[in-house]
Amino acid sequence: MAVGNRRRVAGLVAAFVAVVLVIVGVGAWKIIAPALGWTSPVIDTVPPELPAGLERAPLAILHFSKTSGFRHREAIPAARASVEAVAKRNGWAVFATENAAVFSDELLSRFDVVFGNNITGDNWTAEQKAAFIRWAEGGGGFVGVHGAAGTRYRYWNWYTDVLLGGGRFTGHPMNPQFREARVNVEDGDHPTMSHFGASFVHTDEWYTFEASPRAAGSHVLATLDESTYEPGEELAMGDDHPIIWIACPGKGRSFYSALGHPAATYQKPEHERMLEAALAWAGQAGGACP
Repeated sequence: MAVGNRRRVAGLVAAFVAVVLVIVGVGAWKIIAPALGWTSPVIDTVPPELPAGLERAPLAILHFSKTSGFRHREAIPAARASVEAVAKRNGWAVFATENAAVFSDELLSRFDVVFGNNITGDNWTAEQKAAFIRWAEGGGGFVGVHGAAGTRYRYWNWYTDVLLGGGRFTGHPMNPQFREARVNVEDGDHPTMSHFGASFVHTDEWYTFEASPRAAGSHVLATLDESTYEPGEELAMGDDHPIIWIACPGKGRSFYSALGHPAATYQKPEHERMLEAALAWAGQAGGACP
């Protein structure tokens, strides 16, 4: 879809929401929105209390699942369960929160990896964003799944263009929303991909991006074969449709996979193995990237 067309679509969506607010009133919208899967922005200023012993774990993971926009209500708990299972097997520590005030220099320093579990919307204050940038570019690791790229481009260019390495989400097919497609593994030597083979078939809500993240310097791990699911003319990226990739924000490491709208995705052993390898890879502070 051309940039102008996307902007027109975004404008129509905004106009629709405005009309709904006028018709039903803001109070009624606050009741309707959660039923539609949307959450309203909440600014966090008081940080959570972190558990003792994070520094003693081989890997300390900050599980962050705050949403200010669409909320993947089934995927979020499924992804959390998968990460916690992986952590238990490896003796890693996981602290789960939706309190963005944890993004401070002091508190982030206690973690090796941030797991962005389908986070959407504008979750951070300016100070919290600055702390996240310092931490990530200073050697922190980030692993994001599916919705972690879903709406952020509207709010924070650093997140999209640097942390996610150019993953600017534009849309996904509907009617049907979930489609079976083939994912082609481009870098089978990377630890996150080595168990998949040359390709695998998966059913999901398939994201399209403004441009291939490799144009921003990201290292693509897997691409989507558009001939296997018919994205439609406006959502087609052609032969280069990255769906899993890694980026190097400063001295940090970032892994992103667009898989993961259906909760069942996180129950697949091969997907859990990918997340396990991604968390371990992202947590290798100071190592070569990619």
